[in-house]
Amino acid sequence: MAKAKALGFWRGFAAPFRAARRLLGQPQAWPWLLVPACVFLLLEVGFIALAFRFLRPWLGQQLAHVGWLPDALSLGASWLVMALAAVLGFLLAMFLSPLLSAPALERVVSITELELHAPQRAALGFFAEFYCGARALLSSLALTLPLLLALSLLELLLPGFTLVSVPLKLLLGALGVAWGLFDYPLTLRGIGARERLRFMRRHFAVVLGFGSAFSLLFWLPCFGVLMLPVGVAAATQLYWEIERAGA
Repeated sequence: MAKAKALGFWRGFAAPFRAARRLLGQPQAWPWLLVPACVFLLLEVGFIALAFRFLRPWLGQQLAHVGWLPDALSLGASWLVMALAAVLGFLLAMFLSPLLSAPALERVVSITELELHAPQRAALGFFAEFYCGARALLSSLALTLPLLLALSLLELLLPGFTLVSVPLKLLLGALGVAWGLFDYPLTLRGIGARERLRFMRRHFAVVLGFGSAFSLLFWLPCFGVLMLPVGVAAATQLYWEIERAGA
């Protein structure tokens, strides 16, 4: 178990970058790496097209009945609604892309495990892969969202509490990201929530480092979706490093 302690914060922090370099050398993984970005783009374009085709004409008709409203203002209002629809579509696409990309992410896990010579596992069915993606997304939100909301409420009630709440929010965000990414390889191995919680508690430093590195990508627009396959591959790689170091 002494070797397991060597996997500290910085080993976890470097995991996404090592995984990205590894995936670049695996041409069979490249098509799967593009799936989340393509899904996100299709969803966003679809939302904008629907707003342009249906929402904007409908709003124009409603505003046309307001006789005192200038045409220029009516046109501006319709385009403003279009812009709001595009923003809403962006948020929905960010939320749905990981779920709809779950089968591709399962392939990324399989390719990574094959290269690492991990023990074989039973393949999941098509719908089970979607369930895996939904579980990863929703479990991460369930783990962090209530606590983040509680901290935000305390900030409103106690203005000085921000000195404590901001670091706690960053910590929770990093752990939530790590939980969601580790969910893919662990769920595919049949590892339940209790064992997963023990895993994260035993290896808190390396898990926190991994979550912190990937959380930084969320500050860049769309990078959370673009780098999702890299995060899943990094979680798989890091899991097996931890397992073998503590064997």
